[in-house]
Amino acid sequence: MIARILALLVTILTAQAALAQDFPALHRVSGVAGNDVLNIRAEPSARAAIVGHLAPNATDIEVVGLSEDRAWGLVRHHEDGGWASMRYLTRRGTDRWIDGTVAMTCVGTEPFWTLAFHLPTNGADYSAADGDFALVTDAPNLPQTQYPRTLAVPFTGARQGFAVVRQGLCSDGMSDLPYGLEVQVYWRGTPGGGLSGCCRLGH
Repeated sequence: MIARILALLVTILTAQAALAQDFPALHRVSGVAGNDVLNIRAEPSARAAIVGHLAPNATDIEVVGLSEDRAWGLVRHHEDGGWASMRYLTRRGTDRWIDGTVAMTCVGTEPFWTLAFHLPTNGADYSAADGDFALVTDAPNLPQTQYPRTLAVPFTGARQGFAVVRQGLCSDGMSDLPYGLEVQVYWRGTPGGGLSGCCRLGH
C-alpha cells in the first residue's frame, strides 16, 4: 500500500514543481453526462486500471498535482488516490491555500491528532487523545513565504503556538491517500512537544 502511494507521488514531482503555485486546489467535475461517471485510474493513462469514479456532479475534489503532460490530475478519493482526466475537472473558484482563504484539515499519527483550520475565518479546532479544544487564529492576516510556499498560522486559546503549512507531497503513513501539504505544529512553552503531519483542503 505505501509503495503504491510513493510511486504516485514520485510520478508528479516534476510537474508539481513546475506548477507549484496552482496545487493543491479544489475542483468540480464538469462535462460528464448525467448518466455517466468520471473514472479514476491507477496511473495517468486511459489504459490504466480503474480504481474508482466520481459522480458527474461531484464537487470539492482535491487535485494534488498534475502528470508531466498536464492531462491528468492526482486526486484524493475515499481511502485512496488516483488519476482523473483534467479535461473533466474545473477549478472551483480562485481561492488559494497560500492566501489563507481555504479551510484546511491537518492530521497526524503517533499520536493521532486532527487540527482543523476554518479559514478564512479565525476559528480552529484541535482533537486528540489528550483532549479536544477550540483555538483562535490570526486569520485573515497570516504571514506567508512564496519560495518555498509556506503559510504560518499563529493561534491562541486553550493552547498557544503556531502551525507552518508547507507545499509538499505528504503521506500519512496509514493509507494510500495523497496529500499536497505538510504541516508542523508548535505549542508554545512545550519543548519537544511539536507535531508533524499532512493537510487536506476543506473539512
